[in-house]
Amino acid sequence: DIHGNEITRERMRCLRRLIEGGELTVITTFSALMTPQIPLSVVKKHVFSVEKEKQLELSETARKLAEMGYEKVYQVEAPGQFAIRGDILDVFDLTEENPYRIELFGDEVESLRSFDLMSQRSIEPLDQVRIYPASEMILEEDRSQRGIEKITAEAQQVVERFRKEMKTEQAHRLDEMVKELVEQVEQQSKKANLESFIHYFYEDTVSFLEYFKSGIGAASAGTKAGAGARTAACLFIDEAGHVLEQGRAVEEEFRQSMIHRAEQGYILPGQMDLLYGTEETVAKLSVLRRVLLCEIPMPKDRNLFAPEKEISIGARSLAPYNNSFERLVHDLKQYKKEKYRVLILSGSRTRAKRLVDDLRDNGIESFYSEDPQRVPQPGEIMTYYGRILKGFEYPEIRFAVISESDIFTEHVKKKRKKKKHTGGQAISGFSDLKIGDYVIHEDHGLGIYRGIEKIVVDRVAR
Repeated sequence: DIHGNEITRERMRCLRRLIEGGELTVITTFSALMTPQIPLSVVKKHVFSVEKEKQLELSETARKLAEMGYEKVYQVEAPGQFAIRGDILDVFDLTEENPYRIELFGDEVESLRSFDLMSQRSIEPLDQVRIYPASEMILEEDRSQRGIEKITAEAQQVVERFRKEMKTEQAHRLDEMVKELVEQVEQQSKKANLESFIHYFYEDTVSFLEYFKSGIGAASAGTKAGAGARTAACLFIDEAGHVLEQGRAVEEEFRQSMIHRAEQGYILPGQMDLLYGTEETVAKLSVLRRVLLCEIPMPKDRNLFAPEKEISIGARSLAPYNNSFERLVHDLKQYKKEKYRVLILSGSRTRAKRLVDDLRDNGIESFYSEDPQRVPQPGEIMTYYGRILKGFEYPEIRFAVISESDIFTEHVKKKRKKKKHTGGQAISGFSDLKIGDYVIHEDHGLGIYRGIEKIVVDRVAR
C-alpha cells in the first residue's frame, strides 16, 4: 500500500527529528493522541550507526534490521527494504531519499556510499550513516515470542467459549485470524497489522505526548539540537470544544465498533482497550504548556483544559474589492490614517512591484520587499511575493493582510441559490441587531456585530 507506506515514512521522519533534537513543529489530531505508542527510548535504542573502516557483522545486522521493521528482498526497490549480495549490504532507510550501499572486507566496512535507486550508480561517498527504524512496532525476538504467547492463550479461551455457546462461525473466524497473525509475526512479515495488538507486545505504552517531555535528545525552543530536554514544548489546540467533541465521538464509536467485532470473533477482547479515553488524554496533555485557540470561549465548567488566563483577540476577514481599485485606495488611505501595518500579498513579483507604482499614481506611498524578516511599520504599506486564500485584519493591533485575490476577481461570479436556513434566527434588517451581538454571515461566517459604516465607492456613498 503506497499511501500507507508514505504515511509511515512521514511518521518515522517525525520520530527521527524528535530523537535528534532541535526545533520541531508537529501537526496532529486529538484522536492520534489517544492511540498508544511504544516508548521513544525503545525507538532510540534501535538506531545504529555504520562507519567506514569499523566492524560490522553482516548476519547480526540483518537480524537487527528485520527487528526494526525492514523487509529483506533480493534487490532494494523501495524505502524500508534491505538486500544482501555477498559482502554487499544495501539498505534504504525509511527516513532518507536515497539508499545506502555498504561494502565489506571481512567484517570491516570498506566502502560506504549513497546510490541512485534506478541507475544503481553511486551518488556520494560517506564516512558514517545512521539507520533508523522502519516501523513504529519494533519487535525483538523475545518480545515477539511473549506477545504471541499472550495472543494465543487469550484466543484459545475465547474460541472455547464460542464453541460452548454454539457460535462455531465466530470461533472459526477468530481461530483463523490468530493463526494468520502468528504466522506473519514469526516470519516478520510487513503484512502483519500489529498496531491494535500493541498491548500484547508492550506493557509500557505511552501517548505521543510523552515524546515531548521525555527529554530524549529533544531540545526546547531556542536551543541547539540535543541540548537539553524539551521541557518548553508548547501545545496549540485549535477549537478546544470541537477537539473534546471529536475525542468523545471517536471514543464512543470505537467502543461500539469493538464490542460488535469482539462478539463476531473479528478481534480479541484485549484489543478493546486500545485507545486512551478523552479525559485521560486531556490529563496527559495538561502537563504541557497549552494555548487554546477558540472563536467562542468555552464555558469554564465544560472546559477540561482549564485555561489559567483568557486573552481576546478581535479578527475579521476582508470583503472582496471585486476589481474596484478605488475602494482599495479608500481603505488603504484609512489604514494609513489609523497607523495600520498593511501587507499586500501577490502571487507574482512583477505584479507586486507594479502595484507599488499603481498606488503611487493614486497618492499612496508603499514599497516592495523580498526580505522575509522585514515588517511594515505603523502607517506603512508593503507588497510582498506570496499567496493567501483571503485577507484578514486584526483591529486591536492595527494589522491588515490583503490578498491579491481580494483585489482582482478573475472569474464571473455564478448566481448562487438561496441557502435554506436550518438553524439560528434570521433577521429582517440591521435594526434587529445590537452592538456586540454574535452573528453568522453567509459569506464570512461567525462574527460580532460592530455597527454600520458608510464608505464612498465610485463617488457614491454607500
